[in-house]
Amino acid sequence: MTNTSTTDNTAVEYDKVLLHASVKLNTRLLAGVFGFVSGLSLFVITYISMYRGMPDTGQYLRLLGVFLPGYEVSHFGAWVGFFWGAIIGALLAAMFYRIYARSIPDLIKAYLRDGARNDDLLGMPMQLSGHYLGLALGTIISAGLVVTTNWLVIRGTADESTHAQLLVNFLPGYSVSTVGSFIGAIELFIITYVLSLLFSWIYNNVVAFRGKK
Repeated sequence: MTNTSTTDNTAVEYDKVLLHASVKLNTRLLAGVFGFVSGLSLFVITYISMYRGMPDTGQYLRLLGVFLPGYEVSHFGAWVGFFWGAIIGALLAAMFYRIYARSIPDLIKAYLRDGARNDDLLGMPMQLSGHYLGLALGTIISAGLVVTTNWLVIRGTADESTHAQLLVNFLPGYSVSTVGSFIGAIELFIITYVLSLLFSWIYNNVVAFRGKK
């Protein structure tokens, strides 16, 4: 009896170590891929803006220079954009996955409770956790609003930021100020969380329906 219990405990610990290692590896891979794609996208968009033949090149794209030091719509700026896009994209991807990965053990337990074997998990589509998806996306989006808004405040250009002030039409109570950024962030988090729950519910029902075929 003792040997069986010890073996089970060893297996559980091994599974935890394996899961932790998998999450760590996936975080690095996702951060690397998403960072590269984000940087490359900004690089390409910059060149498209330069050669699109419009009188005012990069009219709106230049606004990114407010948040990305050194960025401008130019040959050099494209490489600066690639750098910042890669850094920010990698950080956001890593943050998202580390938060959402907390749902993986619960999802696996749910499969096993339904009678699935460990081997069956390889061929099963993984359902989504609306709670953790909402936490991950909500945290990233709301934090982004706080950081960008307060950066405008620190720069002293809050009153001139007409594009940021447009958010007032969608987020009641938001303003280009420190207090307003937190009000808007809370509203964005709630909206994102609710939409994530809805999206996950629809997705999981589609997965469940296909699994019954």
